[in-house]
Amino acid sequence: MFVCLVIACAAMMSPAAAVTPGWSALPVPAAAPPVTVSDLAARGPGEAWATGYEHAAEGPRPMLYRWDGTAWRRDTTFPGAGEPGWLGNVRFVGEEAWIFHHRGGAGEILRRSAGGWSAVPLPQTLWTYQDFTAVPGAAWVVGEDDTGLKVLHYDGSGWTTQSTPDGVLFLMGITARTATDAWAWADTSTGTTVLRWDGTAWRDAKVPLPPNSNVHTLLPEPSGRVTIGGSRYTDGVARTYLMTFNGRSWRTTYPPLGDTSTEAMVRGPDGALWLPVRSDRAFQSTYARVDGVRTTFSHGPERGDAIDVMPRALARAGSSLLSFGTVEIYGSKPNLMSERLGG
Repeated sequence: MFVCLVIACAAMMSPAAAVTPGWSALPVPAAAPPVTVSDLAARGPGEAWATGYEHAAEGPRPMLYRWDGTAWRRDTTFPGAGEPGWLGNVRFVGEEAWIFHHRGGAGEILRRSAGGWSAVPLPQTLWTYQDFTAVPGAAWVVGEDDTGLKVLHYDGSGWTTQSTPDGVLFLMGITARTATDAWAWADTSTGTTVLRWDGTAWRDAKVPLPPNSNVHTLLPEPSGRVTIGGSRYTDGVARTYLMTFNGRSWRTTYPPLGDTSTEAMVRGPDGALWLPVRSDRAFQSTYARVDGVRTTFSHGPERGDAIDVMPRALARAGSSLLSFGTVEIYGSKPNLMSERLGG
């Protein structure tokens, strides 16, 4: 009975108290600090890509790293690697890696195949580029120009502009499971709304979001399960929530995560949800594992003289988890860090 009580209490303890060892540090070639990490995506244990930008003398410069299963290496072979700009989301389409690239004020999609790099330019330049996603047979870029919201859709041969339901002001994020099943979270005249693309049109998905809430991320899975993470505001205080759709109904929970952003949340190889949280230790990262009603925490390795360790993105890489982010060592500006659980 005593053992059961200890296990039950551990799910509700602070990140410092519930520690599960297993994270190890992975060396990352340095960039020009300070750096900003945009995304991390993995196809399996032997291929992952991390994106962002570094701060060069002429302004932001795109930053791309590849994990080959053994080490992180910087890639500077893509078009525009030495020019001002930044890299965004990474998606895998068949055997290719697709990466959004902001280059010279315009947007394009970098495509990495066995033959090397190529680029697909966007049909128009937008003021802002909010998000990008791609699956076999389709890709979307959302943002704004001087006329307002723009949803650009690529079908493999050309681009079209898609319309959204009345009242949608702008899209905050977009993701897709297939070419005919995409999801977006939007700011509307009545609050945050989740939209769904069925291959014909964007429609309100009728998701019963908590009152006074927003959405940080949405994870559609091949099984049909969908998980939404966001924050609900009560009396001016944010509280993290999770919603799960099992194919029939939505279920909302409030794990003990405080006001943690769920933007970097992923489904781990163990079937649980994983996300980085604000650490109570300046020299170590902290991760939360949410499995049903139970939430536990683990720390990354101790880093000497670190004053801020911030994982920014997570990805499942086969049977392991990869994280990519920044670490600030006392007396220097934030540079790159990576950690792995398992493998």
